[in-house]
Order: sequence, then C-alpha cells, then structure tokens
Amino acid sequence: MKVQLRLQKVARLAMAITAVLASNAAAQTVLVDFGTDASFRGVDTPSPDANGNHWNGIAPGAFFVDLVDLDNNATTIDFGFSTGVGTDSFNGPAGVTSFPDPTPAEIAATDIDAAALDNLGIKEAAMDFVAGPDGADKRVRFEIQGLDPAKTYDLTFFGSHKFSVDATTVYSVFTDNTYSSLVDSVSLNVQNPSDPSLHNRDTVATLSGLAPQASNILYVQFVGAGGDQGYLNNMQITAIPEPSALLLAASGVGLVLGARRRR
Repeated sequence: MKVQLRLQKVARLAMAITAVLASNAAAQTVLVDFGTDASFRGVDTPSPDANGNHWNGIAPGAFFVDLVDLDNNATTIDFGFSTGVGTDSFNGPAGVTSFPDPTPAEIAATDIDAAALDNLGIKEAAMDFVAGPDGADKRVRFEIQGLDPAKTYDLTFFGSHKFSVDATTVYSVFTDNTYSSLVDSVSLNVQNPSDPSLHNRDTVATLSGLAPQASNILYVQFVGAGGDQGYLNNMQITAIPEPSALLLAASGVGLVLGARRRR
C-alpha cells in the first residue's frame, strides 16, 4: 500500500513538473503595431484581434514598458525609439487614406494576404507604418529592452509601402547603442521592385536566434537599401528559452524523481 501511494505521489510530481517544463518551453510572443489613433493618419488595432491575439500600439514620443504578449500577459519587454521617426498610412497597404483619420472603408480596403502574414495579418496593424525622418540621415533606430539573457529572440518584420524611393528596407541588429558592430541583418521588398505601385502584401523578414546584447537590449535599425526611407508596419517578437536551460531543468526533474524512487 505504501509503495502504491509513493508511486502515485511520484506520478503526480512528474505531471506537475512536466507541465512546468512545457510552460517554460513555450515561446512567448509579443505583437507590435507601429501606429495608433494618436499617430499621424494611424489607427488602433483591436485587442484582442480577430485571431484572439493582443497587441501593443506604438507611437513616437513615448517609452513603452512591460509590453503584453499575445495572451495579454505583461512581460518585462520595453520599447523606445532612439531617433526621429515619421508615421503615416498613406500609400501603405490601404493606398490613399484620409486626414486626420483613415475611414472605416479605407481600413477595410487594406490589401494584405492575412493568411500569409499569420499573426501580423490584421488590417489595422498592417495599414499604418513608421518610416525614416525627412532629414539627410533616414535611419530609424529603436531599442527592445528588458530581455532575458537565458533566452534568444526572433524578430519578424512586416514592411509595406507604394512608390518608395528604395524598394527594399534593411532591418539590422547591433551590439550596442553606438550601432557600429553589426550582429545580423535581413532585407525585405516593401514594394515590387519592378512596379512601385504594388506594395508588399504577403511577405515578412525574420532575424532568428538573437541573443540579448549590451544591457540585455536588442539595438534595431532600419533604412532603405539605398539610404532613403525604410518602412516598418508591424513586428513580432518571439522569446525562445535556450536549450541548455531546458536541459538543466529536465536533469533536475530526473534527480528529483530518482530520489523519490530510492526512498
């Protein structure tokens, strides 16, 4: 009888630890919409959206703390721009939009392939964008702060715009706030290179496996491939536990269960 009770306790413990491991192993996802009702010709994204996901609306001029994940749980992730940035929705996926606010019909006319864009394929989140400032230096820089050094991060970018000087936007991550040492970069055609009237409607660019850099921050920059304005409509941040951390947790489970069985 005692042996049976012990086995039951071990089984319950194993189930509880397995649940914890499964929770730790799950990737945490944060969705960022670059544009809100407070930005120039921008709109808020419903939160939750049609897929049941929650969004963080980002507009220039503020520092955003404790972004929520797609399940509306607060995270430690913070966001802030380090440079000037422009906002708009005109000539984005919705085409011509009204000032000061896009109309419901213009929002509905936003032309994207929602299925191809997955979590980022929400019209309100895709229609407006941030872009480089009007000055000589059109690079946009921002910091994603409060990251976990025991995790790596995937950044998925959706940029879309018609009649851009540069058809391609380059998204890059650097080691620190001097933006002098490149970690990785990826390019995305925000419009058809052969026809500037055709915006990107179905393609994203992803930087994968990024370790937090100085002060547990990712230092991100985007700009047109030729140095003119780049575009960013929305973004997904995915936090992934390091395999070594999961293996350590799993080995701890084995030691605990082994100790229970030897009693």
